[in-house]
Amino acid sequence: MSKFPRISDLEPAAARNIPPFIHAYLEAGTGNGHAMSRNRKALDKVTFTPELMHGRFVPNLETKFLGQTFSMPFGVAPIGLSSMIWPLSEHHLAAMAAKLNIPYTLSTVAGASIEDIGSKCDGFGWFQLYAPHSREIMCSLLERAVSSNMQVLVVTGDVPGPSRREDMRKAGAPIGSRNETKMNLKMLLQILQHPRWALAALELKGKLRFKNMEPYVPRDKSKPISEFIGEQLNGSLTWEYLSEIRKHWKGKLLLKGVMQKSDAMKAVDIGVDGIVVSNHGGRQFDGNPASISALPSIRQAVGPKYPLVFDSGIRSGLDILRALALGADFVLVGRPFLYGLAAIGTHGGEHVAQILEEEIINALLQIGAKNIPELRQRLDLKN
Repeated sequence: MSKFPRISDLEPAAARNIPPFIHAYLEAGTGNGHAMSRNRKALDKVTFTPELMHGRFVPNLETKFLGQTFSMPFGVAPIGLSSMIWPLSEHHLAAMAAKLNIPYTLSTVAGASIEDIGSKCDGFGWFQLYAPHSREIMCSLLERAVSSNMQVLVVTGDVPGPSRREDMRKAGAPIGSRNETKMNLKMLLQILQHPRWALAALELKGKLRFKNMEPYVPRDKSKPISEFIGEQLNGSLTWEYLSEIRKHWKGKLLLKGVMQKSDAMKAVDIGVDGIVVSNHGGRQFDGNPASISALPSIRQAVGPKYPLVFDSGIRSGLDILRALALGADFVLVGRPFLYGLAAIGTHGGEHVAQILEEEIINALLQIGAKNIPELRQRLDLKN
């Protein structure tokens, strides 16, 4: 679509279609947003020096990772509450991922169930786990993921407690911001002023769902589901608990949120199959360094063959190549896919994937790199 040739063209269009209190959830970091800013600035500092005279060639983006073959070196990151940002987004993105042969990662706190999304992913589904305090719930979630043909378990380790998300509070976001989780007049007026979102939300029948956690809420409904989820999912994970998860989950296991070498080596020792270098997109702790800055040292620590995924702040195909050049084997992309859905609709995710694919191919041609080893040779190490 010529109207949206870049991810940055989708962002303002998405903002126009989403009620402000919901858009705040999509865009907000924490504190003063410095961690998010560091992510962007650090990625922009990674440059390449082109090598000339390579003639015509067609870069092959097919990527083998964790025993699967993907058409491109990126997939969809887990995004909590994505059905609130754009209704039915999990269904749209899972179908897109299956069509394009890339992974889609379903969040524990998604609006769609493991069972519904697993059936749509056609073997390309991953499940992200916020480890619940209850071991019984943990085992049940893992059993459901296995039964739904989820191929990879992504355990998020960088949420020891809720983030402050001050901008979300100011905007009145009802979930994830410590605000009261009830509809008010201000929110209703914002919804009415954004008819595209409101029409899409009719599918939700006026209720935000947490379908993966709903089966475990006490039957007496003595507390709201958001409160129950907060009690279960905040601050439960320890290295001992991760070892338990490793024993229960027989498939491939990734630990997400690793930012230092010592944590990476502990994960290796426990038997984790790979790690995701991530600072939660800069949304969890404003004092975090940029994720891309941590990537080279972690690659050096775990060695050249250990599976590494990069996540946080990706906004272009060039950003994906930056992460691959600095040591990642695979990249997860989050918010851009929601920009696409909010700006365009059902097929917005496919448009985002197409943008990223075209940008990657064009950048490799401009750099003169036929593959990732050649890409790494073109890194401008002076930066």
